[in-house]
Amino acid sequence: MLTDYDLPPALEADLVALGQCLLAGTRPPIALVAACVAGLDGLPAAQVVTASVRIRNALCCFYYPVDPEQDRRLICGVLATMPMLAQVLLLHRDGHVREAALNALATVPRSPFMLAALAMRLNDWAGPVREAAARCAGRLFLQVAPDVAVAMGLALRGHWQEWTRWAPAQAVCMDRLFARPAVRVQLVARFATACDGPLGVTLRAFLRTPLLDAALPMLAGMARQASVRATALQVLLWGQARWKTGIRREWVNRLLGFNRPAPVLARRDISLPVDRNALIASALHDRSAMVRRTALRALAHCWRDFPDLALIVPVLEADRSPTVRRWAGYLQRQTGVMD
Repeated sequence: MLTDYDLPPALEADLVALGQCLLAGTRPPIALVAACVAGLDGLPAAQVVTASVRIRNALCCFYYPVDPEQDRRLICGVLATMPMLAQVLLLHRDGHVREAALNALATVPRSPFMLAALAMRLNDWAGPVREAAARCAGRLFLQVAPDVAVAMGLALRGHWQEWTRWAPAQAVCMDRLFARPAVRVQLVARFATACDGPLGVTLRAFLRTPLLDAALPMLAGMARQASVRATALQVLLWGQARWKTGIRREWVNRLLGFNRPAPVLARRDISLPVDRNALIASALHDRSAMVRRTALRALAHCWRDFPDLALIVPVLEADRSPTVRRWAGYLQRQTGVMD
């Protein structure tokens, strides 16, 4: 199976050499295992799914095992005498080996990739592996450095929320990881100061739970990336967090058979004491058209209670953004009709 991510050649060669030692039932050199672990630590966490395919193929020396039970006994025998192998073997092809590696793993993940690899085992296709991963996460997640946990969470962009194999016992492990006060503080700081990546989409994923609710007013006004400010502002103004859970087909013309894809959204009510008018007034002067549009959409529903509307609309009709000008024109027509 080919993927869209290739391992560094040096790491792939080390993994093949390690796999040959394991298949022969011989103890590999400590330096070789350390090189494999260091190489895995340097991989991007965002590529954990595709990279794991390459890793398990390299560990199995790019061939399907002829006698899986014998290979399993040899590998687990070496693992019993060399627990540091567990960091690599939790990505092995064989589920029994992954389970044994998780039971033996005692090293706290030091990189976002290794933490993502451990988190991925919570959604493993094999039930015993998922259970072993939950026990392992219970031992190690509370010791993970906050910056490693935050980097992993932002790299995966909340995709663990879409996993379907795991039970609540495994899902709660991820909630506990990010609920740690030190992790939550750094996560809020990253959303407020970072400017790389689709942070607005990632913030929506984290808003499936109340973890970051208290930080929304600050993010709406001070976050560096416009998508984060717009997302936080929308949630505060509408009192609802929304995220996509799937795709459905929406009819455009049933007679002609025309349809189009439309997102399926889930919602969670959020109740925070905020001054709606103050939020809108501040957002209408934001440097980003995305934030100004978000404020205008809310203003179109609550313009009767908004002060100085007659002074603001003409300014927005001269905005440099065509979309903002269209929303301002719509608001002008609505207020003119209602008056």
